[in-house]
This record gives sequence, C-alpha cells and structure tokens, in this order.
Amino acid sequence: DFPRDAANELERILDASASDIRAHLTLGNLYAERLGEVARARTHYQRVLELAPSHSQAGAIRYWLVSHPQ
Repeated sequence: DFPRDAANELERILDASASDIRAHLTLGNLYAERLGEVARARTHYQRVLELAPSHSQAGAIRYWLVSHPQ
C-alpha cells in the first residue's frame, strides 16, 4: 500500500524502457485510482493506446479518457 513509491519505481522503469506498455498501464491505473492525478493518468493511458491500439484494455481506457476530459 505504497502507491507513490510504486509510481516512482514505475517511472524509473520507463526511464530505461519508454515503450513498456505494462508500466504505462499500471502507472495510469495508479494515478487514476490511487493518487487522483488525472493529468498524469491521461498521459500514460494515451501512451498505452499509442503503443498498442488493440490492447485488451483499450476499450476501458478510451471510456476513461472520455469520462475524464482534460
């Protein structure tokens, strides 16, 4: 139950591998659900869709993005 620490570690992973879809998705989830940082969540969710438009969570991500405009 240390979402901020988890987010920091995932950001470090992305520093080494900017195209890691799982890290982007997990960060999007952390920022959206646990940390309340909508802008950061949007950035990572959008990156998931850029990297994998047909990702299994793409529909849910698109719905979230529409439900949480900038």
